[in-house]
Amino acid sequence: MVIVIWKPHNRRMCMLARILLALALLASAGHASCQDSSFSLDVGALLFGDLYYVPSHHDPDDEEASGAVLRRGYLTLDSKFGDGWSGRLRFELNQAGAFETYTFESKVKDLSLSRKLGSHKLSMGLTPTITYDLIESAWGKRYLARTPMDLQGVPSRDVGVSLKGPLNESGSLSYRVMAGLGVEFGADSNDHDKWMAALTWKPADRWTVDFYLDFEQVGGPRDRATSQVFVTYQADRYRWGLQYSDQDREDDPPLELASGFVVADIRENVSLIGRVDRLLEPSPKGDGISYLPMDPRATATQFFGGVEFRLSPQVALTPNVVRTHYDRNDEGIKPENDLHLRLTLFIDFE
Repeated sequence: MVIVIWKPHNRRMCMLARILLALALLASAGHASCQDSSFSLDVGALLFGDLYYVPSHHDPDDEEASGAVLRRGYLTLDSKFGDGWSGRLRFELNQAGAFETYTFESKVKDLSLSRKLGSHKLSMGLTPTITYDLIESAWGKRYLARTPMDLQGVPSRDVGVSLKGPLNESGSLSYRVMAGLGVEFGADSNDHDKWMAALTWKPADRWTVDFYLDFEQVGGPRDRATSQVFVTYQADRYRWGLQYSDQDREDDPPLELASGFVVADIRENVSLIGRVDRLLEPSPKGDGISYLPMDPRATATQFFGGVEFRLSPQVALTPNVVRTHYDRNDEGIKPENDLHLRLTLFIDFE
């Protein structure tokens, strides 16, 4: 059990804390919902955090850091109304990403309106981008680690318009397109114009292949373009995925990585989790990565390993290890490797 003692210092934070607590009590008795013939409202809560210890780290100031951290708390309202309309409002509560720092902040995570158009879906507002939505869904363990591009600072949300749906009758081909409007709002939104497109192919029931491209107008000679391919196989008791992503940032540090994961159910309520991220260029976000900072001076390989114990359908407890091995760079510098030992609690009433 992770216990965090928190005394809010302003009225807004105090009110949000009360809402999250009230919702957790409500969700413990069952999923909160309200329905009539033309309108439904579902209210959910989710949170996760760690007991952690860092025996070694590239930054000597962070070596032997330890403590408890509530990495994320979500309060989500999902509604359905009218003929095919739906909406989502989600608030995020999180602690500062630095070790042994326990201040909190709250932000709007999602604020969107969607409409079903036959087998297609149109969404507007602050929504998840299509950059790694499919990867995140296949990985399914965001409470342990964000997907590789997310960790390296590629925004997970954008204010814009998206459209997705099938391209053929069987659904083996589908598309996702999104235009980010460059409006900075909420927890992770991007403040630059961005155009995104993805094509997904399912050659068989268990296989998925996704091709993704985007272009982002950062300004001047610093525009960014991303190409990405992702392959996943999902069986009844295990799944795996492989990813390659390359973002050309011109004058900015480039971002190029490869990643692979495996999740296997070895017993009814026990799963083994493994992932390897290979940074083919030094981390462009580096020490700015919350909870898992990386040295920006060298290429690196990051290993994630854990055993998930599902104590109930809503609660999981996962001892896990994150190790980052750094290469020697062209200047002959080899940063000290990072090692994070964590016990992660995950509670999901969404």
